[in-house]
Amino acid sequence: MLPPRGGWREVPGLPAAGRLRAAVAAAVAEFRARDEALPAGHRTRAERDRIGREIWSRPLGDTGLPLRAVHAAQSLGFLRPTPDDAPGPALLAAGGWLRLRTPFGSVAVRGAGLGTLNVTPV
Repeated sequence: MLPPRGGWREVPGLPAAGRLRAAVAAAVAEFRARDEALPAGHRTRAERDRIGREIWSRPLGDTGLPLRAVHAAQSLGFLRPTPDDAPGPALLAAGGWLRLRTPFGSVAVRGAGLGTLNVTPV
């Protein structure tokens, strides 16, 4: 299922790009710390997947946007610094979809972030 082509409206409350990058860095650090704290016999793929699902499914503040979408945007270079006069990231909604839009591309998630993750480079 693809995100809608139109009908997107801006949702308030999205932090600036620097704070989005900081949220991803904190989540990555938490994952690493929790992974390193696992006893040797419990460092399985299943346990690491469980930790990852728990962390990346968390919403970013009150926005409803899962950290998974912010991580995808950061990993793809969509959250890189922009000139001061360039528009910053925006959060948009249409139906059951959320879209993190930046000058460099968009990441869309369906529902509460448990469904499809769509990436659109600019």
